Amino acid sequence: MKRISQTSWVSNPTLGTISARTGFHCPRNGFWRPLGGVGEPLFVFEGSLMPAHAGHSIEWYLVDARTGRLGLD
Repeated sequence: MKRISQTSWVSNPTLGTISARTGFHCPRNGFWRPLGGVGEPLFVFEGSLMPAHAGHSIEWYLVDARTGRLGLD
């Protein structure tokens, strides 16, 4: 079984956000949005590699699909 590293993502309970960088494994299923909120959210499955955006390595933030806002739930 493939082991998924969790060192590539950050959880900030104070702000209620989870983030992950391009090229690292996704820590959680859900809709992810690029830093700055530019573009539509993209669904990424847990364990998949976080994609590039417009050809660049970026920071992704987990968003609430119902509200489009950053959050853990």
